[in-house]
Amino acid sequence: MKKNVRKIFFVWEYEKEEQWLNKKSEEGWQLVKATIGKYQFESGIPNEYTYRLELLDKSLNSKESTSYLNFLQDTGIEMVGQCKQWIYLRCKTADGRFEPNNRALYDLTHVLKIQEFISNTKNRLVALIALSICGLLMLDRLETSNLTDFIRGICTGISLSTSFAVLSLYPFSKRINEKVKAAIKELYTYE
Repeated sequence: MKKNVRKIFFVWEYEKEEQWLNKKSEEGWQLVKATIGKYQFESGIPNEYTYRLELLDKSLNSKESTSYLNFLQDTGIEMVGQCKQWIYLRCKTADGRFEPNNRALYDLTHVLKIQEFISNTKNRLVALIALSICGLLMLDRLETSNLTDFIRGICTGISLSTSFAVLSLYPFSKRINEKVKAAIKELYTYE
């Protein structure tokens, strides 16, 4: 028996999403496919699989990612879904591949990848703001017409909405920075 569930998790809620997927596994629902906000489960043996999310360094089709996924597959870990550079991984719970003894280092590398992802996103948005402002400055030198007014409106809209996006990323960036510090502390106390 299969069932589809629609649920949204944000980037910084990856731990909550992992816990939810593993709780579903405990209930006997095994994830077989995942995309943005849509999960497909199949009825199975309770706690048969353990799930983990991972953010790849490069796109899924890159040589490095393909090599990494082949390595995971050779070790008994399979990918059951993806969302951009996020992948959904599972392994047989009995195999113990995702056991807590590896968790501290995994958490640190994972939050560092998320931190880099958010930083790159902010950098792209800031570049878009700069381009929009340059466009506005260049338009000021041109004669006013319906077309220049239209383009000026687009540039203004892009710069304002992108500025709002950058500002809204601040709390998430701060939260991820705190998770990085906590993961480093946990790694040192674990060893």
